[in-house]
Amino acid sequence: MDKGYTDLHSHILYETDDGSGSLEETINMIKALADAGFSASCATPHNIPGNDNILLLSKSREKIRIIGETLEQQHIGYTINTGAENYFDASLEIKNPDYFIPLGNSETFLVEIPFIGETSHHIDALHKTGLHCIIAHVERYMDIVQNPDKATVLKQAGFLLQMNFGSLIGVYGADVMKAAHVLLKKGIVDVIATDIHDIHHAGPILKKGMKRLETLLSPVKVNQVLRDNPSGILNRGYATAASESKE
Repeated sequence: MDKGYTDLHSHILYETDDGSGSLEETINMIKALADAGFSASCATPHNIPGNDNILLLSKSREKIRIIGETLEQQHIGYTINTGAENYFDASLEIKNPDYFIPLGNSETFLVEIPFIGETSHHIDALHKTGLHCIIAHVERYMDIVQNPDKATVLKQAGFLLQMNFGSLIGVYGADVMKAAHVLLKKGIVDVIATDIHDIHHAGPILKKGMKRLETLLSPVKVNQVLRDNPSGILNRGYATAASESKE
């Protein structure tokens, strides 16, 4: 059933990174997403320093075109936007903001920071890029797993926060699941996304994760993190989405 959800973090592009291994698998992943209520995704392959980001984006667009044609042949309506999971480490001193690939045509960038160490150490360096960032799978960073209050520092610094479905059901371990539940209760999570990498990862996580989410949040809040905020980021701008996420 199409509920208008948008998945801002996924590895559905086939033969691109550690995600889908084939076009067929990608189509099956999209079918699972559609069954869970999604009507759009951002394809977010890993973008790391040293990558040719122009080439990565060009290849992404070509594969999205092929996926779109295949979906159309099967009479499946689904929108795929470009994007990337941009790796950022303050110690890398990335001075060229053109390294980053945005989500769709927006001015928002999905950013992954190192899993080990203090997440707050990257705030100033990210601010210096001048980019609007959404921090990927915020509940999985070790310092936040140990002390979920540290995610509040990222939020107060002006970043949007994204959580993974799998974290809600223990895919990344009990401690991450506990942290995820705490962050949801704090009300500081802006977006929940799948971060799916394969069809085996997709079906169970979407079904179990959706059920768990519906026990943790009201229907209004579920729509906010799965539909309204992601749509706002892609279509109405970062500032608008950040404002709406506080309501």
